[in-house]
Amino acid sequence: MRSLLISVIVITKSLNPQCDLANGWMTYGSNCYKFKSDTRKSWTSARHDCVADGADLVSITSAGENQFSPTGISMWMGGHDSMTEGGWEWTDGSPFRFIHWNAGNPDDYYGEDCLSMLINNGYWNDDNCEYKRGYICKRRGEK
Repeated sequence: MRSLLISVIVITKSLNPQCDLANGWMTYGSNCYKFKSDTRKSWTSARHDCVADGADLVSITSAGENQFSPTGISMWMGGHDSMTEGGWEWTDGSPFRFIHWNAGNPDDYYGEDCLSMLINNGYWNDDNCEYKRGYICKRRGEK
């Protein structure tokens, strides 16, 4: 009976990541997210802030994860094509398979190489990396 209880606790902990909710992290799936909508930074500065927090800018790999992310403000995500124009990749190395581009994007308007989520609709836009935006950090949940 005791081993069954320990097994249930281990399984439950592995399904529910520890995400430091008291410090603004939220749980979705096996990952932790922090939405920095009140802080505006360039894409590079936003990424540095996420990395300093043990995370990276968010990689979105499914429609559910995209819907989990807030709308109402343009937010930096971890996508970029700064290495090869049109060769979009995530900063955390996740495969860039799921896409949710806004109509007409990506358009590389004046050399836009960084990925943001648009206000109100959750669609993606290639954006000027120097613009100041809110941002989303993501990290694996601690087991």
